[in-house]
Order: sequence, then C-alpha cells, then structure tokens
Amino acid sequence: YDFENNVEIYREQKTLSAYSELSLTQNILATGGEVFLSSDIYRLQNYNEQNLNSWSTTPIRIGFNQPLFGFNRFKWEKKISPLKFEKAKQNYILSVQQTNLKTVTLYFNLILAKVHHSIASSNVIAADTLFKTGSLRFEIASIQHEELLDLELSKFNSQIERAQAEKDLEKARFNLVSFLGINGGNEIEPVIPNILNNLQIDIESAFEYAQRLNPEILNLKQKGLEAGMALDETEKNARFNANIRMSYGFNQTSASLDKAYQNPLDQQMVSMNVSIPVLDWGDRKGQKQMARKQKEVVDIEVKQALLDFEQKVKLKVIDFNLQANVVTSSARADTLAQQSYELTKKHFLLGKADVLRLTSAMKARQQAREKYISSLATYWQYFYEVQEYTLYDFVANKALKKDFEVLIEK
Repeated sequence: YDFENNVEIYREQKTLSAYSELSLTQNILATGGEVFLSSDIYRLQNYNEQNLNSWSTTPIRIGFNQPLFGFNRFKWEKKISPLKFEKAKQNYILSVQQTNLKTVTLYFNLILAKVHHSIASSNVIAADTLFKTGSLRFEIASIQHEELLDLELSKFNSQIERAQAEKDLEKARFNLVSFLGINGGNEIEPVIPNILNNLQIDIESAFEYAQRLNPEILNLKQKGLEAGMALDETEKNARFNANIRMSYGFNQTSASLDKAYQNPLDQQMVSMNVSIPVLDWGDRKGQKQMARKQKEVVDIEVKQALLDFEQKVKLKVIDFNLQANVVTSSARADTLAQQSYELTKKHFLLGKADVLRLTSAMKARQQAREKYISSLATYWQYFYEVQEYTLYDFVANKALKKDFEVLIEK
C-alpha cells in the first residue's frame, strides 16, 4: 500500500514451501483417546528476496487427545473385529463343506447313472433271451401272438434305454470330473458306499456345536453388537461433548537447517473443545428413538433367527438319524426285488409265468434298485448337511479346522 499516493500496488510474489511430518499414534481402547508422538520440519523460501529462507522444526512432540464424554468406537471394535475374523475363518470352512455336499450330489448322480446303465445292459441281454424263448414257445402255441409282440417290443425298448443310459452315464461322469477338475476322469468307476456303522448324532450336542462354530450364528452376534454400537453412538453424540488435547515438545526456527535443530525452545499446548446442544427442534431426540427402535427390531430378528436355526439343525439331525433305517429297508427291498425277478424269469422260461408278470417283476427290480441308491444318496447328503450346520466331524469327534496361518502365507 502506497501511503503517499493512497493506492494499492500489486507485485508478483514467488515462494516455495515444503512440509514433512512423521507421527506415531496409539489408540487407548479403555477411554477412546489416543497418545501420539510426532516430529516435523517446515521450509519457506522467498524468491523475491535473495537468500531469504526460513526453517521451522519440531524435533519431537508427545501428547494425547481424549474425548471426555464422547462415543468410544475402539471399545466396540474390540468386540466386533475378532468376531468378524472368526466368522471369516468359519465361512471358509463352510465353503469347503458346501463343496463336499455338491460333490456328494454329483457322485451319487454318477452312481445312479452307472446303475441305470448296468440294469439297462442286463435288460438288453434278458430281453433278447426272453424273445428267443418266446419265439420257440409261440411256435408250439404255448403263448399268444400278443405276448410275443410284447417280448419283441421289450427287446427294442431295452436297446433304446441302454443307449440313453450310456449318454446319461457320460454326462454324469463329465459333470463330476469337471467340478473336481480331475484330468483323465473318464476312468472313474464309482463305488457304492455303505452307511456309517451305528452312528447316531445327539441332537443337543449338534446344536451346541452349531451355536459355537457356525458363521451364521457369529453373523447374528455381529448384527446385535453393531446395533448396540449404533445406539450408543447416537446417544453419545446427542448430548454434551468435550475433548481435551495436550502436548509437550520442542521447536526452533532459523534461516539455516542445522541451526533449526540447535537450542530448541519448549512448546506446550493445552486445548479443550466443548460442544453443547442448545436447540435442535427435537432432531437428536428423534434420532435416539429411531436408534432404540432399530435396536429392538434387530434383537427380535436375531432371536427369531436363532429359533429358526435351532429348528433347522435339530430337524436335519433327526432326518439323518432316521435315514439309516430307510437305507436298511431299501437295501432289503432291493435284494427281495432282485430275487423275485430271478424267480419270475425262471418261471417264465419254464412256462409257469406270463409276460405281464415278468415285465412287472423287471420294473419292480429297477425301481427297488433306484430307491436304494436314492436313499443312500439322501443319507450322505443329510450327513454332510449336518456337518455343514455344525462344522463338526462326528466320525472323528472333532471340530473341522484349517491351518489359516499356512493359508494366509500362501
């Protein structure tokens, strides 16, 4: 400003400033505050004046920042974060069990397709033999022409069924091999497994394992904690708040960098910020009421979800425990149907049974075999579903685990 002429003169200014700081902070979980340690340096250079440089340093400063009545996020995160990590680990184990369950389904699809193909192949041989026998008996007028036609139709139908069974077998084998990523899977020959001897799962024990290990339960616990955290935050933010900050350190300024670190001066600071709600036309009150209602809704949802989960686990265990008897009965029915077919076939060759009875015995044999395989597949599906809910191996009597340290390193 030019006082003599009473005018303002604009001049170009050229400056360069640079600032750098290194700081360490440690949260205090109990109080929600923080302790900090820092060091900084500031440089200002004015290009309009020659050799006009300025350095400002704070070699070290230590202090703390403490909210007095505010929301302590660290206290809640201390509860929620370990729960999230545990849930992530259990979700990984759960995904493995879901893969096992999918594998069981595909494996038994292959077994069923193999059984269909085996039955269809034997039916072709049997139908051809029966047609030849029927032709001889027709020549001596032992059977009617309609029965001979039925035998011939059965012969051609069996060939069609075998061709379809071959396609289904290859498709089932490909689905299993593709899902597991196995090379050379065309040589896989499925073996029909047995049921686990005398394995009966205790319902209450299974539910106890599920409560402790299943990530769905951990997720419900997390939802309850997060709702409580939201309510606590809303209530704390709606009232009187204060924050105190104190620090002590050293600082110095100089035209040169080396002197900026010589004979540092004390630097002390104390500040207190206060926030007092005066008038908000009921906004804070409404937020608190909404947060409380939301917490109540979450509590009800969590309670109902726990009841539903308990029912699902216990019903699945009951299904598994009862399925062993179903498999045993189906196996017996399969044996009886096979014996009945062999006897009926023998009686037909001796002229003591008609075509209708033979066809009925053939269908009964096939249906009994399919029911046995289906009941066995259901048994193993129930077993892995119980294991999926509980994440517990009831054969080895131990919880399903994974070395996550090795997994994380990989």
